[in-house]
Amino acid sequence: MINALNNIDFRFYFWLFLRRLPLFLTVVVLTAGLGIALTLLWPPSYQATAKILVESPQIPADLAKSTVPTSAAEQFQIIQEDVLSRENLLALADKFAIYSDAQDMTRTDMFDDMKRRIEIVPTPVETATGSAVATVFHISFKAHRPQVAADLVNDLVTMILNKDVQLRTARATDTVTFFTQESQRLDGELRAVDSRILAFKSEHIDAMPDSIDFRRNQQTAQQQRLLALAQEETTLRRQQTELQLRPLEITAVPATPEEQSLLALQQALAQQQLSFAEDSPTIQALRTRIAALQKTIQSPPDANAAPLNSRDIQLADISERLAAIGEERAEINKSIANLTTSIAATPGNETMLNSLQRDHQNLQAQYDAAIARLADASTGQQIEFLLKGERLSLIDSAVPPQVRQGPGQKTLILASLGAALLAGLATILAPELLNRRIRRPDELAERLQIVPFVTVPYIDRRFRPARLAVGVGMVVAMPLLLLAQPGNLTPQNNLSTPTLAAIGVAGSGVQEKTWP
Repeated sequence: MINALNNIDFRFYFWLFLRRLPLFLTVVVLTAGLGIALTLLWPPSYQATAKILVESPQIPADLAKSTVPTSAAEQFQIIQEDVLSRENLLALADKFAIYSDAQDMTRTDMFDDMKRRIEIVPTPVETATGSAVATVFHISFKAHRPQVAADLVNDLVTMILNKDVQLRTARATDTVTFFTQESQRLDGELRAVDSRILAFKSEHIDAMPDSIDFRRNQQTAQQQRLLALAQEETTLRRQQTELQLRPLEITAVPATPEEQSLLALQQALAQQQLSFAEDSPTIQALRTRIAALQKTIQSPPDANAAPLNSRDIQLADISERLAAIGEERAEINKSIANLTTSIAATPGNETMLNSLQRDHQNLQAQYDAAIARLADASTGQQIEFLLKGERLSLIDSAVPPQVRQGPGQKTLILASLGAALLAGLATILAPELLNRRIRRPDELAERLQIVPFVTVPYIDRRFRPARLAVGVGMVVAMPLLLLAQPGNLTPQNNLSTPTLAAIGVAGSGVQEKTWP
């Protein structure tokens, strides 16, 4: 390495540096001036940030839970899409006059630039074990003025928090309204089914399934009564036949026919009471006839009535009894027919009644479930109204930033100076690395493999004022141009190309020629 350093001709390279010094200074001055001008004239950018925390529910979910199924983090994503809509962002830009000095920007460009300036970054809050326990959203905005950046972020945060409360309370209220209407609808249907069941039972009261056993027992009793009446009728008709075949005996009897009939009816009543209840049609008919005969006996007797013999009296009693048996049999047959009809209609009525009752049970179950859900919805609504559920809360509002975004002016100026020095060195070194001409005796001996006796340099003494004027003009005009149009400054990486070319031409006035 030491030998390599010894072989370097530092005097020659120092001479080259002095020769290229005007070009070096020109590039350094232009590059440094451009960088410093951009640093000083470029508008500053300030970023304000606010923090929103996703709070957990204050009431345990196993005791009472909110009726809003969306979590606060998911709710934030929905709100973000709504708040960052085109209409809202353009309204914020107009409210805070973000683009008041940019008259040539379209509304679409404003919207795109607003979306680029706003940053919303979720950050999980982790425990010592690494598990996330909460989420914090950082909301930032970049502006040229600190107060505007802070005010816009705070306004955006207010919109997000208000939208969160509005959406959650609206959903809870909609849930309560839905279940209220559902319970009212089911209550009306229950009332309608109750009315149908009541009307059906009233219409088919004699053919309901709950009384079919009683009606069957009653039918059996009526049939047994028919058999008893048939036996009694047979006996009476035999007695009637025997009396009619008996010779006529006219004897006075101490009792009237009414009294004899009354006695027979009383005996029949005593016998029937052993088989029927007091409210049976047979007992009621016998009591009615007994009461009528008692009224007849109590009336004054007819003086012209002829006395009857005992056979006529007995035949009269038998005839009356046969007539009573016929009436009773007709009533029993009618009752049996009605019972048979009602018993036959009972299965169909039972099927219809069961269908109505099933509808009633289903509606009752739905109504009970709707009432229970309405109670849960009311509880969830109160949780949202009192802000006791999962929600978004502001933990840090935005304040006007004191430090501009990105590196400071001093850092940028130093970086501009460093870049200018590097650009100047590159301007000097690049042509030398690409130049393959022979300029030193050592290069002549190395390339041609000869040893010269002496070298005589060729000195061109022609003065070229045009090139000098162009170089000086560019050095003076570039800063003036930058200062004259500060609003149109844009970073240009290729400004040094024409300048270097022009200055390089101006700096190549001295040439060496060597002879072997």
